Amino acid sequence: MLAYVCGLRSNLPYFLIAFLFAILAITFGPDVASPLHAAVYTWTDEKGVVHMTDRKVEDPSKNVTEIGNPSLPVGSGSRKEIILNVMAQARNDPKFAELHKIVDEYRRSHTYSMVDYFVCIDMALELFNILKTKQYSPKVMAGNVKTDVAGMDPAKRARTFDHAWVVVELSPGVHAALEGTGGVVVNEKTKNFEYYYQGLIFSNPRQAKETDVLMRKRNESCGKAVNIVEDWNANYAGRAADQRMVQTKGWVDAKVAECTEAQKQYEELVKKQYRTLY
Repeated sequence: MLAYVCGLRSNLPYFLIAFLFAILAITFGPDVASPLHAAVYTWTDEKGVVHMTDRKVEDPSKNVTEIGNPSLPVGSGSRKEIILNVMAQARNDPKFAELHKIVDEYRRSHTYSMVDYFVCIDMALELFNILKTKQYSPKVMAGNVKTDVAGMDPAKRARTFDHAWVVVELSPGVHAALEGTGGVVVNEKTKNFEYYYQGLIFSNPRQAKETDVLMRKRNESCGKAVNIVEDWNANYAGRAADQRMVQTKGWVDAKVAECTEAQKQYEELVKKQYRTLY
């Protein structure tokens, strides 16, 4: 499965790759934000809980604050504003309340262990299947919800992915993001909520599993290559060449080539699969 630790990114494969090539080098030679397009209001209920809605609350006992401009059409503005607008539309969808119930029930019926290396994607795929059975249109996403990777070079972006979640299209262009590990529907209070709408998008479990295979191949081949190069440096580097050294050198080169090719394939996949929904 995908090499994700929810909330923790394993830098090991990339460190190994960087370390590998360092050893080999030695050994072998403006966008101005527009107003929000739909009016969004906040109000506080009698328990002090703050809510957001696109419908103005007329009850004077509620603390209502208007955010945005209801006169503007949907689809323009800063990216963050657009996503806030999408969230407001999603909350008005009749299916939105059921999403809350589904993801909460999923969280309560599953144990989440930080030491399980593949827990993120496993939970996202399970949630995907539950939603698909209930006639939703889910997609699994993989990415980073701590760092904005939208403008990164694909090779650098590929090194940041450490999490997986699910997005559901409630109506054309209106998505809701679901955290299987946290048991919540992402909202405006979720830290870096806009990052849940960018990343690798898998329309079915097979795509995610194929990516798992590629990531495993990359991690395994590059890990072996580093060990082999370290062994070469410890036992052969600087010694007079003989037939055994020539054979070993060829083996080292082959393993390094496997690592390089696997990394290239992964970076190409990231470039192909990466999307921003808004």
